[in-house]
Amino acid sequence: MKFVASARPWSLGAILLVVTLVVAAALTGTSRAGSVRTSVDVQISPHVLTAGQRGLITIKFVNSGPSTVNHVFATVTQAVKHPPGATTYEALPLPSSAFSDPSFTPAIALPAGCSVTPGTSTFLSCDIGQVPPGITRRIISFKAPSTLTTPFFVHVSATFDEGKNSGLVDTVTGDDDFPFSLGSGTDTKGQCTLLGSTLSAGDTVQQTALTYLPLLSTFLPCTPVSAGVDTVRKPNNVAHPFPEVSFVDFLDGAGLATVQIAFLSPPKGVTKKNLALYELARFPIDLTATGGGAAVPPCVTATDGSLQIPVTSPQFISCIVSVDTLPGGGLIATLRARGGDDGGWGGIG
Repeated sequence: MKFVASARPWSLGAILLVVTLVVAAALTGTSRAGSVRTSVDVQISPHVLTAGQRGLITIKFVNSGPSTVNHVFATVTQAVKHPPGATTYEALPLPSSAFSDPSFTPAIALPAGCSVTPGTSTFLSCDIGQVPPGITRRIISFKAPSTLTTPFFVHVSATFDEGKNSGLVDTVTGDDDFPFSLGSGTDTKGQCTLLGSTLSAGDTVQQTALTYLPLLSTFLPCTPVSAGVDTVRKPNNVAHPFPEVSFVDFLDGAGLATVQIAFLSPPKGVTKKNLALYELARFPIDLTATGGGAAVPPCVTATDGSLQIPVTSPQFISCIVSVDTLPGGGLIATLRARGGDDGGWGGIG
């Protein structure tokens, strides 16, 4: 998701602040073979990653039962979208060497049953085998390449048969809605760390900082996050946006994170009293602000004294803590934000 910021209508100034918590649920293909209901998802995280850093590809195969399925075999490819709507499925633009590097902690190595084709681009496959009713995952680490020509989308196709002697073979598919790209210099950064940390990125106009707690190691081998600023098209229901967007990308499961966005040279007339923030929950694939263009609400104080997103604004996944003036000029907005809403990626469900 991303947040958009602008000045209140009575002000001459305006700001586009899109802070993205981009870990939305993937598109999922669902199949019913005989009496078995199945689906498969795929997600790459974080969606922006600094060259040389660890990233994750997670395959989630769901068997809703009631029977066990056999010979589940999943293949991850790149979904190449061709206008006016045709899609082809090609090798991932990641070298096979990206899936093996003992210098990381924990080491980057393929899980048992998974393999990649050799070369500068790869097909990633995992022989998952027999799956009883429930959820089975394969979490694959990779090292981000030094260069990437264009962003890409990941796609998964999984074949299986319902019974040992039925001969009934079926296929389900899934897609990650959001593109994967490499961070560009100091403007955008992404990492996957064992511990919580603060990740900061930006330029001379706008800065974004994400302070987060780690996910439990039983969920994922590291906590994937990204942050940065970007120049984007104007949202379709926010007036007078600034030309830059602040974004963060992280998974839910470790509590609310703190996001700070610094506007180093805000337009004349924009002050801490009239700055308004907005969410673009599905940026960059959808430029519609949350709540029909309503501003992000202030945080509320819970009974334990912590700042929380108000339950009266369930459509939002963020809230404003404060907007302050920076020493020497400029503004800084502080928010509390919840990560992507599919806890299953972290191993919860």
